[in-house]
Amino acid sequence: MRFLLFLLLSLLPLLSYSQYRFIPWQDTPISHSGEDEKDFPWAGGLNGVQYGKIDLDNDGSEDLVGFDRSSARVLCFLKRGNDYDYAPHYEQYFPSEIQNFFILKDFDGDGKTDLFTAGNLGITAYRNVSSGILKWEKALDFISYESLSGNEVNLQVNVNDYPFIGDIDNDGDLDILNFNFSGIQSRILFYENLSIDNSGSPDLGSFKVVDNYWGTVEDCDCGVFAFDGQDCQDVFGRLMSNARHAGGKSLALFDFNEDGKLELVTSHEECRELYYFNNAATANQRPDFDSFTSDFPNQTNPASFNFYPNTMVMDVIEDDKEELIISPNIEANLGSPIDFSSSNWLYQKRGNEYELITKEFLQEDMIDWGAQASPAFHDYDNDGDLDLFLAYTDLSGADTLFSAIVLYENTGTSENPTFKFVTNDYLNLSEEGLANLFIQWVDIDLDGRKDLVLQGTLQNINQLRIIFQNESGLDLNSTISIEDVFIGFGYSVHFADVFGDNNADLLVGKSSGGLILYENIGAGRNPQFQLEDNSYLGIGDDFFRSALRVHVADIDNDNENDLITADLSGNIRVFSNLRANEDEFDSLNIYNALGQNFDDFYFGKRNNLAFAPLFNDDYPALVLGTVSGGIRIFRNSEELPVQSGEELVFQVYPNPNQSRQLYIKTNQDISVSIIGLNGQKVLQDQFYQAFANQAIDVSNLEGGIYIVSAIFENGRRVSRKVVLY
Repeated sequence: MRFLLFLLLSLLPLLSYSQYRFIPWQDTPISHSGEDEKDFPWAGGLNGVQYGKIDLDNDGSEDLVGFDRSSARVLCFLKRGNDYDYAPHYEQYFPSEIQNFFILKDFDGDGKTDLFTAGNLGITAYRNVSSGILKWEKALDFISYESLSGNEVNLQVNVNDYPFIGDIDNDGDLDILNFNFSGIQSRILFYENLSIDNSGSPDLGSFKVVDNYWGTVEDCDCGVFAFDGQDCQDVFGRLMSNARHAGGKSLALFDFNEDGKLELVTSHEECRELYYFNNAATANQRPDFDSFTSDFPNQTNPASFNFYPNTMVMDVIEDDKEELIISPNIEANLGSPIDFSSSNWLYQKRGNEYELITKEFLQEDMIDWGAQASPAFHDYDNDGDLDLFLAYTDLSGADTLFSAIVLYENTGTSENPTFKFVTNDYLNLSEEGLANLFIQWVDIDLDGRKDLVLQGTLQNINQLRIIFQNESGLDLNSTISIEDVFIGFGYSVHFADVFGDNNADLLVGKSSGGLILYENIGAGRNPQFQLEDNSYLGIGDDFFRSALRVHVADIDNDNENDLITADLSGNIRVFSNLRANEDEFDSLNIYNALGQNFDDFYFGKRNNLAFAPLFNDDYPALVLGTVSGGIRIFRNSEELPVQSGEELVFQVYPNPNQSRQLYIKTNQDISVSIIGLNGQKVLQDQFYQAFANQAIDVSNLEGGIYIVSAIFENGRRVSRKVVLY
């Protein structure tokens, strides 16, 4: 008995250890024709994003954090001069419960930025208790307030509300503004924070409604407002319900015209534009908004999406002025579609107005094709390495959703890929009228050639098609539709040999979370599918694991195929050796350079899975296509071991550079190359020693942008963009 107890105790550490371990990877080059090298191509794309600023690395400057509502991911960007570096290793240190809205503000005056988000009972607040690496503790499950009737009530917000949290009355604590949660009038309520008044210290323990008609404005309809005591019936001049304009609303306040008063910007989830209200009150008086315009931030380029723009005010250019970032405040393309490939608009204050700088803030530095990226790999040019195909969904010029496939050719090798853009409409599939497209390369007819599987919607009806490949390539005339399998809305499909007869069987992931297995009992180009299991491997319907996506691959080099799943929980699970599996799974762990450990990881919602031997034939890499239109790469730790207790350091400075002397700082011996944007190497494989402050003479190079690339002892490649004057 003692021996058995000792054995069980000795196994406990192993029970919490995942054998499936991967490392985030950003260093595979990818280029577009006529474009500069992207700074962080594999960050995963952005859709509707809410931004905030916080010092992530304790260097004294505020960095940028975005919460993408589509994927429910937090993305972190470190401030580096006038640019940002994507820093994924900070993301797992944010609370996992962030939902609906994300606001960073210091509520207790300790100099550390705290966090507000939506909770089940209202507004949840997290206190920043960091002393080194970012750390949070939940301060409040919900914020309560004293109503006008004297009752203590939860401060509720609608699912799609974006409230304003800031010091409205300039007394040193954070107040809250939001449209009323319920009732027949859509007016702004002022929740005054009384913590300074009551205790002399800022906190969140005492709120009171002091104004239920703040700003004397009422929201009636898109572009329709009532002012100064009027109601919506007065404005419309006919009998109507004041509740007509229910739903989510956003608020932003800032001194637009620098007159010492706060102006108001609002939006509504059913409307496509922003509404700017000038403050007609005198300084230090109750605000009075008596007129509005939708030509905002300027008449030439007003912010306008098809659905619910949201305004955030912060200094991201470090010009001592606050910029405007405007992004749709929604999760997905529902109803009125949005161009998610250009959905983060940045306006900079120049003179007396805000000028549009870009519609792709941060997006322009990453792969972002809109929404629902679905990656697949295939050696289409028969040169021995895998090329990248990416299905995506975007908005056409006619404001309709369409899907297409972008092709990146691998111009590198089978173990060191480099991807080059070829086309954004492979096979001209955009002309098919499909949307919500997902793809897979698989040999259906067992002729030794990979066929292309297309799953998408045509006029909201699901389609499952196979384009067969002949000796001369894909033949669009050799296309069949699978009709004997029900593919519901939000379902996903994956072909794999489950029964060991080499036929491609069909796995169907349900929107409700269950997994259905169909056996392929047909032959050749006439596949036929027979239902075998409605909850394969015990994966049944589960609300918390809905939107199921699956992939089959041997990811641990044991010559047995594993089943990998992703779902709405944001986790990835591995069912090892699927043919012998007894409904058991393991988690997939990711390495964190800050904690220097492998741990559970939140991947975000609605990921599409692919595994491919990009760097090693035995251990495939994980490639995620995101709902936000981008790609993320994770290398298998078996082929890329990490050095315990050491984070790679590679710094190139000064940057931008006028002295024409570049200095290298590294904590390992490295080999350095410099590459021009034309792809020509101007310095090749020059050795630099660890911890030695060494210079590179670049006085012979023309001014411009160059890529300085380092190869570390473990084979990892890291690149930095440098500007020479």
